[in-house]
Amino acid sequence: MRNSVLRQTIGLLIFLITANTVLSAQNKIIQVWNGKVPGEIKDPNYKQIVDSAYYIKLRNISKPTIEVYPASADNNSGTAMVVCPGGGYYGVSFLSEGVEIAKWLNQLGITAVVLHYRLPNDAIMENKSIAPLQDGQEAIRIVRRNAKEWGIDPHKIGIIGFSAGGHLASAVSTHFNEKVYDQIDTTSARPDFSVLIYPVISMDSTITHAGSRENLLGKHPSPELVKHFSNELQVSKETPPAFLIHSIDDGAVPVQNSIDYALAMKKHNVPCELHIYQSGGHGYGLGKSKNTESTWPQACRKWLEARGYIGEKEVPKVGFGEPAKLGLDDKPAFDDPPVGFREKRDNRAHGTITTVQYDSKTLGTRREMMVYTPPGYSPDKKYPVLYLLHGLNSGNGQWPYWVHADYIIDNLLADGKIKPMIMVFPNCNTNVTVENPKADELEERKGGYKGYGKSFENDLLLDIVPFIESHYSVYTDPKHRALAGLSMGGGQSLNIGLSHINTFAYVGGFSSAPNTNEFGGLSENKLVPDLAAVKKRLKVLWLACGSKDGLFSVSQRVHQYFKEQGVPHVWNVDSNAHDDTEWANNLYLFIQHIFK
Repeated sequence: MRNSVLRQTIGLLIFLITANTVLSAQNKIIQVWNGKVPGEIKDPNYKQIVDSAYYIKLRNISKPTIEVYPASADNNSGTAMVVCPGGGYYGVSFLSEGVEIAKWLNQLGITAVVLHYRLPNDAIMENKSIAPLQDGQEAIRIVRRNAKEWGIDPHKIGIIGFSAGGHLASAVSTHFNEKVYDQIDTTSARPDFSVLIYPVISMDSTITHAGSRENLLGKHPSPELVKHFSNELQVSKETPPAFLIHSIDDGAVPVQNSIDYALAMKKHNVPCELHIYQSGGHGYGLGKSKNTESTWPQACRKWLEARGYIGEKEVPKVGFGEPAKLGLDDKPAFDDPPVGFREKRDNRAHGTITTVQYDSKTLGTRREMMVYTPPGYSPDKKYPVLYLLHGLNSGNGQWPYWVHADYIIDNLLADGKIKPMIMVFPNCNTNVTVENPKADELEERKGGYKGYGKSFENDLLLDIVPFIESHYSVYTDPKHRALAGLSMGGGQSLNIGLSHINTFAYVGGFSSAPNTNEFGGLSENKLVPDLAAVKKRLKVLWLACGSKDGLFSVSQRVHQYFKEQGVPHVWNVDSNAHDDTEWANNLYLFIQHIFK
């Protein structure tokens, strides 16, 4: 009895200390449902408690909350993550998998939103199996609704979950479109990415965590319910990219959970990274040992950097990065797109993205690209083609999975603002092949990123374009071909497009990087070999860069050159940085000016 009282006292003291820390840090504590909990059965005897019998947990949560830990103003990446602590759907491990995680995320420049979700219980819920999912969906929506006020990019909202919290995070990532409560608006509940740490994924009795399954679904769930909440079976091409870690000696949640989810992601061509460690067992949070599983936060940080959610993602600054010095004509050429222009709309027809392999004769290897065909694509019709090039150390999924280029096209088509087109997303680094899908970044840097140079130009012109024109029903003349890119791909698009006016009649460079010929600083090659041909034959030349972009001077110098030489072009300068908002906005505007 005395030990029990002592444990409860210690738990309460820790809770009070944590609460005091929250108040002193001026974090926000928000009721998820503002008193109107969906499917609630009221029970005055059901009260939240702190349980320190095993791990310190919050239990009996009937009024879910989120605690917002904002990133500091001088280290704010604009990214936010909803944090789902574990606890077997029996409790919420709010310290080791909540508060500590929030502090770590803040160090990375990420705003952390710790979710104290409801724990499934028939006594207070009409349908306990969907209660955590309801809370998870609404948490994402709350963050997205408040993005501007909280200094968050609404397209950089992720979710991280541990153990049973990993099941919730993967459920939100696969069931985000499922209507499990009456929404107050159309705000999307889809996370932009997920991080799953020793997660429960499946409800299959052969690999699940038995306690989590029973607490969520009951003792004898139907096969349909088991399948529905086995999230590895619910992965689709809309599922957000994921980073997973698991230890092979995990005795609580078998490693097969993460393996099956990763394989499902591969099947649907969704970016996914899985780290399996030799040791660690289960429930180690940020990691405390000297073994390799404790290095997962560093691996995760690198993954977040590579996908552009934190830190520097693009080319080394090589003398760039100075604040933009704006001239009189460095201003927006158009208004920003309307709210929701790149969100998936359920009432609209959607195109199809397919991963295609082709033989690159110029490189002597086999490569992959992604191809978007519009809704209602028919071989009986002819379509123009837009080739979109990605940035450094990214991949051909950057445009569809990060910028959401396909949703932008779908929505513009549905609104009658453009005609159907095909989009091609090549891999712009020729060192990446089917046999070698992941280039060594250190070796790339040592080699001067040559895979993005002439070899890709030849691959694009001699292999990719001919492949598209022989396998799809498309026009084969310049006025029906467009080339545009972001960052390193922006430089590539300008370099290639302006040297091949007979191939592309529309060229766009968004946030072009130092690889831009003549004006980027890394190449002395002429950007425009034939000025007269560019002036006469190019239908649209588009330059764009945000004034907060450290590479602004590259695009500014190109603009000044075109201006001096009398080359007609669009020069669009807004207040964005080197980010997906800039690229999505300009894609939306650019595609409404091509193929006219």
